[in-house]
Amino acid sequence: MPQPHFESENYRIPLAYLITFRGYGTWLHGDPGGSVDRFHNVYGKPRLPPSRQRMQYEQTLLEMRPVKLNSRQRTAVEKGIRDTCKIRKWQLWAFNIRTITFIAWSQRIVERCRS
Repeated sequence: MPQPHFESENYRIPLAYLITFRGYGTWLHGDPGGSVDRFHNVYGKPRLPPSRQRMQYEQTLLEMRPVKLNSRQRTAVEKGIRDTCKIRKWQLWAFNIRTITFIAWSQRIVERCRS
């Protein structure tokens, strides 16, 4: 099968990354919104079904209360994202920091997360 034509040999390098995080304990297995575990973590495969019993069990395993960011903490996360992108000369395209969810869309932000 012929390979598609690309102007650059770096076509396998992503142009951007969408990074999302949830606060500790804010989305547990069994959640009505769906979840995956190590046995159900294959792209395109079904997520775990909602289960009140599984969620209650997961809550007993938490070592501390679920983490929800207050206004000061959200501001600190925003500053950290902006500072990191500025220092590393990454273009920050968008981000949204809420009490339990953090989303960033950047050209190279994932490189920092890996190091």
